[in-house]
Order: sequence, then structure tokens, then C-alpha cells
Amino acid sequence: MQTEMPTLKELLAQREALQDQLNVARQRQAEIVLAEIVAKMGEYKISLAELMGHRNPVKATAPAAAAAVTTAAPKYRDAVSGATWSGRGRAPHWIADKNRDEFLVNA
Repeated sequence: MQTEMPTLKELLAQREALQDQLNVARQRQAEIVLAEIVAKMGEYKISLAELMGHRNPVKATAPAAAAAVTTAAPKYRDAVSGATWSGRGRAPHWIADKNRDEFLVNA
């Protein structure tokens, strides 16, 4: 019993589809890890300057320092990956072009 080999065109299409899946998975994982890093920075009160390796960060004025540490609470959550988004900045791929009401975090 012989099986037919896929054509070059079919194999290239499969490779492109797999590359798209890899890109989506990589982006999803990066968003999860970034959210974990931001949470730990808040938990341990680590500033961005400390994270970047500056041992003696320049002291900022009180309002500016408070704004730098403040992170917005998550407003949206992806049920599949658990990733969250505050609603600020560019929308993550898992919520882009979708009804955001479906992703609202219950307060």
C-alpha cells in the first residue's frame, strides 16, 4: 500500500501554518511572563531603574515616583491563557477585534 507524498507547495503551506501557530504561542507566553514580572516588581517594590541594573536610581519627585510605581488593575482576562490587560495601551492579540465585554474581569 503506497501513500502519496505531499507536494512541495503543500509542505510549504504546512510550514507557514505551523510558523503562525508558533508566533501566536510565543506572543501568548510572552504576555503571561510579562504580567508575572510586573506583578513581582510590584510585590517586591522593584523599580524599572533597579531592574535595568542601576544601583542608585535618581530620586524623583513624589508625584512622578508614585506614577511610575502605580500599575492599573486588570480589566480584561483571557480565559484560555489567563493573561490580563488593563485596557491601556495596545490591545493584546487575544482581545483584538473581539467583543471586549466577554473578557471583562468581575469586580
